[in-house]
Amino acid sequence: MVRRGLFFLRMLWATIWLSLAFARAAWYFKRRALHDLGLPQAESLSSKEKRRLQHYLYGATYLSVIFCMLRNRIRSRREKHRFTNLAALAYFFDDLVDSFRDRDDSGILWQDNPEVYGLAADGSGLALHFLHNIYQELPPANLPRFRYYMHQVFNVETAGRQQDGEASELPELQRITAEKGGYSVLLFRSVLDNPLSEQEGETLYQLGYLVQLCDDIFDLWFDRKAGLRTAPRQLAEAGLVLELAAFFEAQVNRTRHDFGQIKAGSAWAAVHFLVTVTRVCLQHYLDLQKKHGTLPLDDRAAMVVDMERWEIRIRAAWYLVRRI
Repeated sequence: MVRRGLFFLRMLWATIWLSLAFARAAWYFKRRALHDLGLPQAESLSSKEKRRLQHYLYGATYLSVIFCMLRNRIRSRREKHRFTNLAALAYFFDDLVDSFRDRDDSGILWQDNPEVYGLAADGSGLALHFLHNIYQELPPANLPRFRYYMHQVFNVETAGRQQDGEASELPELQRITAEKGGYSVLLFRSVLDNPLSEQEGETLYQLGYLVQLCDDIFDLWFDRKAGLRTAPRQLAEAGLVLELAAFFEAQVNRTRHDFGQIKAGSAWAAVHFLVTVTRVCLQHYLDLQKKHGTLPLDDRAAMVVDMERWEIRIRAAWYLVRRI
């Protein structure tokens, strides 16, 4: 009973942090974000591009809340500026990799050379613009760590190991999930000024693994359509939805344990929100499999979980307080 009461207090604290952070992020995106990116022509972004950028900025805001709860203070103006540029870089780079892969006839093995890749792949120059913004603002002592994490993410994204037709055994896909997610979270953490301990770094790597796994679970239909192989897609196509749920819960337990080791219960409460909505998604897949005998993987209307639907929100609220 005491443990549950403490958890609810931590959930309340996390809710306050998240609510204030996203309210500020909404105002910031509307009033300041495009200016802080220093775009040559901000009006050249289409409404679709602005929505995508906003989505990435909100994702970065969520991570920033966890990081700031760990250190118990909010971001400085300069740190927020770096986060904005890194969120934009992540958005443009993700889309760049998807669009450039099929037209890349250079024969180059893109390894540890994102700047060269940007020159070859991005005619707009925006990706390198955002990267140089970050370079200019990072303290010199932080640059080696930032570059190391950036290269790890870049190498995973450009290696093409997740494309249909490539070797894709489950252990390899799990390793890719861990690397892509773990190093992405550490990359965002590297633009904050306070030092990163080895133990916190390992905890955040496991958090990134969990976040990427959540993303891949939600994106089953989209990844299948795009020909992108992920561990959740592999398990789902084999009809192993229960095994997928068990795989997810194992990573939840590992990450929760690591947060406990650094005494970060309130930060874990913020992570619990993401864990909860992913559990709702997994339960939806289990319900579909029970109803149809197999997952209707090509049926977008059935497979995509819309968190705007009230029945989904009510289930999420129930899971939030009952499954701690």
